[in-house]
Amino acid sequence: MNYRLSAHAQDVINHRGIALQWIETVLSSPSLTVEKCESEVHYFGTIEAYGNRCLKVVVNPEKRLVITVYFDRQMRKKGCK
Repeated sequence: MNYRLSAHAQDVINHRGIALQWIETVLSSPSLTVEKCESEVHYFGTIEAYGNRCLKVVVNPEKRLVITVYFDRQMRKKGCK
């Protein structure tokens, strides 16, 4: 993975059982990308192995840092593919 994990992201991954492979998949081929500002981009992708839930990966592209990761119920309802 070309990104580092923040301490918060690492805690969330460990606590919620999110696989690094899922994060890599979303970052390499997101179904949706939203640039919030120069220092924050949100990547979304559906994880089939986890019941087709929508994984959101928030990244600081300037620092190549994953800030947080979580399954976003709202985006699943909005059609995260």
